[in-house]
Amino acid sequence: MQEIALAETYRKTRLPDTRLIAIEAMKRGVKAHYVCGFLEIDVTEARRRIKAAKSNGNHVSFTAWIVKCLASAVKEFPEVNAYRKGRSAYVFETVNIGIMVERELGGEAVPLPYLVKDCGAKSVRDISREIADVKTGYVGQDLVIADRQAARIAKLAVWLPGPLRSLGLWIFFRNPERKQKMMGTIGVTAVGMFGKSGGWPLPIPNLHPLAVAVGGISRRPLYTGEGDELQPREMLDLTLMFDHDVIDGAPAARFSARLIELMESAHGLEPQEGDSAVEL
Repeated sequence: MQEIALAETYRKTRLPDTRLIAIEAMKRGVKAHYVCGFLEIDVTEARRRIKAAKSNGNHVSFTAWIVKCLASAVKEFPEVNAYRKGRSAYVFETVNIGIMVERELGGEAVPLPYLVKDCGAKSVRDISREIADVKTGYVGQDLVIADRQAARIAKLAVWLPGPLRSLGLWIFFRNPERKQKMMGTIGVTAVGMFGKSGGWPLPIPNLHPLAVAVGGISRRPLYTGEGDELQPREMLDLTLMFDHDVIDGAPAARFSARLIELMESAHGLEPQEGDSAVEL
């Protein structure tokens, strides 16, 4: 019988350095005990104001607005902004939120991590500009990290053998203050940017005590006001994952309810007196 050699066609690509760091973070995250919340949020008014701002020449990022709403909710419920070490919880005043920014590297779109620091002190416009700068600014070694020390550590870690990398990062990130400074307490991933349909994404647990996954936006009928009339509304599907080792159920529930209120009222997009455009 004649043997036929089958030649497979494929291409080999190098994984981004950030993927290796993410794998290590997920190894640690699966050991935590996460509680999931699946939210359905009416973002009709927020989307209207963002579109109005853009039509007036103001760059506004939907992700930046979500980051601002998260930071404002955290300010009211600081228990969410914490890391645990042993029997102690380290609750921070400053809100640092990690996001993923898509960059063009080597002809391919690559999601890279970025830390938005002190989100509570920044406006939606400030955060939008910061994200825009990251998308177009310089990238070294396919890493976009605000903190220089964190960038150096990440670059070093990717060259270590797997077991040494895991051990080194475990030792390094045992310090809650260091984790807050370099990766924040909240991680946001915007899965919904890749599609126009609804749905709740379920992120893989990582080192953040609060993981947020932004799903899609779809038009759905909703009862509004006191009447029985259905109105078409733009509904955002949002997933929250709380590390129950750090955050109790009651604060998590209150935080979630407040976040919904802020987002449905278009928090951070309010026009100011004497300003013809939407103040962000």
